[in-house]
Amino acid sequence: MGEVFCGDPCTIRRCRCQTLVHQYQSWGRVRADLIKRTGLERQETDLACSAHVFILNLRGAAFRGEDFIDGRRISFSPRRAGSLICLPAGTRWSGWDEGDATASYLLVSVERQFAEETFGETVRHCLADLPPAIGFRDSIVELALQRIAIELRQPDPLGLAMVESQAIQLLGRMVRANGAPHELAKGGLSPFDLKQVLEVLETLDKAWALPDLAREIGLSRFHLWRAFKQSTGITPYAFRAKRRLEKSCDLLRSSGRSLTEIAMECGFGSSSHFTTAFKRAFGTTPTDFRRQCRL
Repeated sequence: MGEVFCGDPCTIRRCRCQTLVHQYQSWGRVRADLIKRTGLERQETDLACSAHVFILNLRGAAFRGEDFIDGRRISFSPRRAGSLICLPAGTRWSGWDEGDATASYLLVSVERQFAEETFGETVRHCLADLPPAIGFRDSIVELALQRIAIELRQPDPLGLAMVESQAIQLLGRMVRANGAPHELAKGGLSPFDLKQVLEVLETLDKAWALPDLAREIGLSRFHLWRAFKQSTGITPYAFRAKRRLEKSCDLLRSSGRSLTEIAMECGFGSSSHFTTAFKRAFGTTPTDFRRQCRL
């Protein structure tokens, strides 16, 4: 069995803080560390990954700082609750950040050998080329990490199987999202038209209709639908639904608003419609998701 990454918060992220609570659990080839701090000041990071590492920011925000990947400086983006970090095996992340006085995060490490044994040759090649990502958002990755956090807090004999299945979900999701680049399929939208369509679909608080959007770009409704799918891999309606669900995750995590209020703001016809769509996408209800975020 290969080395499993040890998530000692005092080594990974050095800082001066009044209190530090550190829970961890190892399931052989997957490990989870839950770290909570108060009285947080400037925090320095130095993390060299022998395993694939995922970090979920559970509470608090980093407003300013510097990030370096393998010694190369990258742009720093403020990181709020729900933001994610993915560091493929062999990556070194260093730097510093300053933010809220109270903060907590979950760190999950997945042994490289486990990943290589789980996937076939093609996917193993994609894992080897997986780029690091800091401060991104992905509801599926977040939910998988939240489920691992539950296994950490509430261990039982099924924990190993549950955690390994979520680790596979994490790696598979990142491979799909960051796989080898490919040429735009013939018949796809031009970069200018695609940008224009995405700007409309991203604006969830405004009504839109595919025929009107197609007319504005100068395409038929059918051509726009087909070209958008060739360019992005999903239909305009699926893209819109994905963005609605991502926004609902943010509101469930950060606000005390009712399910009906969240459903209306995110463009769902009713709270029941919202609950059905949320459970179909993530395998859990909005209420359970909110409860997991606040554990």
